[in-house]
Amino acid sequence: MSELSTRTKHVRYPKLATPARFLFALFLVATGLMTMMFGVQGYPLPEEPSAFRDFMKALDDTGYIIFWVGLVKFVAGSLLFVRRTTPLALLIALPYTANILLYCIFIANQYLLLGIPDFLCNVFLIYAWFDWYKGCFED
Repeated sequence: MSELSTRTKHVRYPKLATPARFLFALFLVATGLMTMMFGVQGYPLPEEPSAFRDFMKALDDTGYIIFWVGLVKFVAGSLLFVRRTTPLALLIALPYTANILLYCIFIANQYLLLGIPDFLCNVFLIYAWFDWYKGCFED
């Protein structure tokens, strides 16, 4: 038997990782559905001028990116409910969570309390499931 077939994979901190996975999944599915709805109905914009308003207006005017971001969030969140697809779901969600963190820092500071935990939860879960990614870094 090869070394790869005898190596077991385990989740680090399972008592913390499992509830975090389900909460993150719920968050992604719920906000994914909400974002897709905004993509169809239009994003509610504040009246006062701001960088946040200008950015969201530009995204809303295209009618393109908001729906697709929501769909990616929904798919990643749905995959997170299944243990077997969790490592894939976490990688799908990583660009979204990194972007949301940067978006909250530079454009929408009012959402930092959502953006920081969103990103940190994704990073923690990738760490918890890191045994599934080790093969990517081996020769």
